[in-house]
Parts: sequence; C-alpha cells; structure tokens
Amino acid sequence: MSRRRWLTAVLLCALILSGIVIYYVIKQPTPPPHIGIFYYAWYGALGTDWKPPKFIDYPVRILGNYSSANITVIKQQLVWIRDLGVNFVVISWWGCKENDSYGQFIDSNARKVFQVAEDNMINLKFAIMVEPYLGNGSSYDYSEIYNQVHNNFVEPYSSIYYNDSQPLICFFNDPDNHPGLTPNGTIPYNDSRFSTVIVGQQSYVQWVYTDLDKWDKPKRMPYTNEISVTSRFDDSRLNRSKSCTVDPDLSQGIYDQEWKNAIQLWRDGKINTIMITSWNECPERTEIEPHIDANATAYVNTTYYLYNKTEYYISQVK
Repeated sequence: MSRRRWLTAVLLCALILSGIVIYYVIKQPTPPPHIGIFYYAWYGALGTDWKPPKFIDYPVRILGNYSSANITVIKQQLVWIRDLGVNFVVISWWGCKENDSYGQFIDSNARKVFQVAEDNMINLKFAIMVEPYLGNGSSYDYSEIYNQVHNNFVEPYSSIYYNDSQPLICFFNDPDNHPGLTPNGTIPYNDSRFSTVIVGQQSYVQWVYTDLDKWDKPKRMPYTNEISVTSRFDDSRLNRSKSCTVDPDLSQGIYDQEWKNAIQLWRDGKINTIMITSWNECPERTEIEPHIDANATAYVNTTYYLYNKTEYYISQVK
C-alpha cells in the first residue's frame, strides 16, 4: 500500500471512530428516571373512616369508602399504579408493637400489598417507609425495626425495591415529633442489610417529601438525585399548629409546574428518581388516586384528572 493510501485509510478510520464517539455522546438517551409513589395503608383504622372534616375527597364508586385491608381494593390500586408506569411503591409503615392495634393494622395491610402483587404477578417493587410512630415518652428500637422489615417484607417477598444494590428502607423525618425518629436528620443506628434514605421536608433530608410550600421562594437543589412532584396540599382541616394550603382547587396548575421542573432536572442529569406525593394521602389532599374531588374547578372536576395527568408526564420520560 502506498503512503498516500495508508494515510487516507488512517484518516478515514479516525473520522469513523470520531463519528461513533460523537454519536454516543450526543445521541444516547438519558436513562429514564426511577418513578416512585408514596402509598398509605391506614384506611379503615380508627380515625380513618372517611368522615368530614378530616376527609372531603372520596374514592371513585368502584372502590367506595374502602378499607386498606380489602384485597380487591389493593389489587385495583396496584393495577392502576402499574399502568401509570410507576417503578416502585413506598408504603407508610407505623411499627408493629403488640399493644398497638393501629400499627398492627397497617403492618398487616402492607404485607397484603406485597402478597397481592405477587399473587397477581403485578410488576411493581415495594419499599417500607418507617414513620415516627411512638408519640411521647418512649424510644425506638432500631434493631427491632430493621428485623421486622427484613423478616416480614424482604425475606418472604421477591418484590422488594433495591437501592444501591440493597433493599431500601426509608425513615420519615418529623422534627416536631418527640421522640424523633431521625434526630437532627440522622438515623441513630444503621443495618448493613439495608440501604437507608431519610424522607422529609427539611433542607438536610435525602429525599424531599413535598416542596410545595417553597414555590414562592428560591428553589432548593434536589436531594441525593431525587425530587418530588405533588398535585396540591391542603391540611387546613386537620387542627395542626401550622397548616399549609397550596392550589386546593387545582386552578393554579401547580402539578404541571412540579412535573416540568422534575423533567428538566432529569434531562439536565441532576436527578435519577422522581417521587410522586402521593397515591392516596387523602387528609392532606395530595392523592392522585381516582377520586371525587370536593372543590376542584368545573374544568378539572373529573375523577381521573390527576391520574391521567400523571400518566401523561410519566410517558414523557419513559
């Protein structure tokens, strides 16, 4: 081969290789984000009987004022969640103490969620979120919490959600609760069997639960590659010392803003997880579960409005 032909071949190979590199740098799509959703299994327990003033939105007629222990209800909910394109469900969990009927009720329902998904081959993953459940005057047995979650959920079921190659367990941070479950934003004891994430609304948490009260302030940076999207917030009827009301009639389009912000952060490579707050936290009115809305404007007053909107935005990143 002549020197000219040899140089031509080398240049041609270099151009081809550079083109391949440019293609992969520019054309390769960003991996889709992990889409999670917060889920509550307390309905039917004392104080969660669908009566006003605590409740003003109600489930669609096919579910009725349901109990979270109802297998048919759980199956329908999981099918709806799966059809949205959600990857994993984070279940609120309130301990499992012998003298705590409320915690035992939720624990039993959480196990039913895992079992229903397995029995019906519903392709979803699940994680437990430990709530600050003690009230006043006691301390948490973290070793027992880890053992209960491992023995009751990780060991029996294959649908546990993994984070950093380990089963995920979330801890909800509530600085107003005494004793605190995560004092000063830390977990006093970690178990090597789990990957742990602190969920809450403070600047030091790893995953934000809802940031709606910050829409009128400079946006905070995402937490550990995660951001939340919330349809609205309205706890004005819950007799809390400090309440928050954001877009109660859905007329401000806050949910669209939340999703557009999250999608842009994903496209910019700043997050890899989007948490939806929530599937069915009805007292705070963040639910996207199909429901009869108390005061949404006529334009959006449809039982599937928030559900369909969620499905649309998830389709934009899948």
